[in-house]
Amino acid sequence: MYRGSYPWDGSLTMGRYISRVIVSTEPRSSGRGGPENYRGTPDRRSSGSRGPENYLMSPERRFSRWRGLENYGLTCCVNALLQSFIATPELKFLLNRWDSSSVREDALNNVPVHLKGVLGAIRDPSCRAPHKDFLRCLDRQHIQLNVQHDADEVFLAVLNFIHQQMDDKALALEIQSLYRLSVELHHQCVECSSNQSLPGPSYLLSLPLHIRHQNNTLKDCLASFFELQELSGIDNCFCDQCKTRTPFKHGHRILSLPTILCVQLQRFCYSDSGWMYKLNCSVEFQESLDFQDICSQDVFSKDFQKNESTKYSLFAVIVHSGFAMFGHYTAFVRSTTGSSWFYADDNHVGPVSWEAVRDTYGGDSRTAYMLLYRREPTQTQGGGEGEEQEGERQEGERQEGEKLDGEKQGGEERGGEKQEGEPEREKPEVEKLEGERREWEKQEREKPEGEKLERENQGGYKQVGEKQEGEILEGEKQAGEILEGEKLESEKLREKQGG
Repeated sequence: MYRGSYPWDGSLTMGRYISRVIVSTEPRSSGRGGPENYRGTPDRRSSGSRGPENYLMSPERRFSRWRGLENYGLTCCVNALLQSFIATPELKFLLNRWDSSSVREDALNNVPVHLKGVLGAIRDPSCRAPHKDFLRCLDRQHIQLNVQHDADEVFLAVLNFIHQQMDDKALALEIQSLYRLSVELHHQCVECSSNQSLPGPSYLLSLPLHIRHQNNTLKDCLASFFELQELSGIDNCFCDQCKTRTPFKHGHRILSLPTILCVQLQRFCYSDSGWMYKLNCSVEFQESLDFQDICSQDVFSKDFQKNESTKYSLFAVIVHSGFAMFGHYTAFVRSTTGSSWFYADDNHVGPVSWEAVRDTYGGDSRTAYMLLYRREPTQTQGGGEGEEQEGERQEGERQEGEKLDGEKQGGEERGGEKQEGEPEREKPEVEKLEGERREWEKQEREKPEGEKLERENQGGYKQVGEKQEGEILEGEKQAGEILEGEKLESEKLREKQGG
C-alpha cells in the first residue's frame, strides 16, 4: 500500500487516514473502457465540446459555459476537483488579490501560482489546455500522473500547498478560512457530569462522515459525527473532580462554521482481513442544509456567534464510479449565476437536472463522494434576537430621520407662514431662534455685495430692517438740514436786494 507521499502539515488537518493511492488500469484516453468511463451525461445524452448542441457554437460562446478538461493520464480526480474550484468564485477572488509575480524562485513547482493560472485561463478559448501546467506541477510535488488518487486527499494537499507556498501568509490564511470548520474537543465525566474542554481550537478543512451499511441521510451522518461518544474500560480518562480514572463522553463542539463546507462521505473502509472495499449504500442529501435543524444547541460552543448563519446550499458534488481498487471521478457543479446544474466528465460537459444529481445517492457503483456547500448570507428575518433588535433600532432611526427631514422641508416651503385655517401657536424658544437664523441667512443672501451686519456686544446681530431704517432717517435728516440752509440763504439774498 502506498503511504505518506503528500506533504501534510499536521497543524492543518485532524483525524486523517492512510493515503489511498493505487495504480489503476483506467485507460489514459477518454475512451469507453467500461461503465465508469462512459463519456455521456448521466441520462445518456450526448454532450461536451463535440456534442450536437455545441457543434455550431463559436469558441467564445462555448467556453462561456462550463468547460471540459482533458484527461492526461488518470487525472480524472484532479479534473473533478478543478471543476469544484471553478464553481467557487470566492477562491478565485482571493487568488487574484495575490501578486504572484513576486514568486521568482522555483515558480514551476508553486501550486498556488498554477492554480491561479487555471482559474484565470479556463474561460479563454485560445488556451487549449489551461490545466496542463497545473498537472505537471502536482506531478513534481509527488501527486503523480498515471496514478489513481483519492479526491479528498488531493483536495487537502492543494490547500496545504497554498498554506506553505504563498508568500502572502495573511492571504493564504484567508483562503484556508473559506473551508475551515473550527471546533473544540469536549469531554464530560459520566460519574460527576463535569465538563472539560481542551485548550485551543482545532479545525477541519473537510468533514469526514462515517456511513452505515444501510440507507443513510446526510443529516443523520452529521448528527452522528457531533454526538458524544463514550470512552470506557482501558479508555477511561482522569477526572479532576473524582480524582480517579472514570468513563468519559467526548465529542466536538462547533466554534465557527466555514464559508465553504466540504463534506467527505467515507465510503472506503477495510475488512477484518485487511482488504479495502467500497460502501455503495445510499446517502440521501438535499440542496439546502441547516445546522440548527440537524444539531442540538449543546453542539454549539458558548463562543459560537449567535448571529452567524447556519444555512448552506449545495453547489458541487464529486462522484466516484467503480470500486475501491479501480474507479473514475466526475463532478456535478451548479451554475454560479443560477440554479442550473452541469455534469463534467473530463473534457465532456453538459447540462443536467437535479434528478440526475440525486441518482448519485448510492445503490450502485456510481456514488457521491464529496459534497460542497456554500453558506447563505445572514438575513434579519431569520436571525437571532440580537439581529431583530438591531433591525428594529435601525428602522426607528430611519423613520425618525425621515420625519425630521419632512418637518424641515415643510418649514422651508411655508417660510414660517401660518397655514390657512390653522390657529397660530406659540413656537418654542428654540424654534424661534431657528426661524430668526433662517430669516437672517435669507436676507444675507439677498443683500448687495459688501453690505454686512454689525455684531452687538451681547453676541447677537442687528436686524437688517433696523439698520436700513436708521440709514433712511439719517438721510432724511441730512436732506432737511440742506433744505433749511438753502431757505436761510434765499431769505438773506432777498433782504439784501430789498434794502
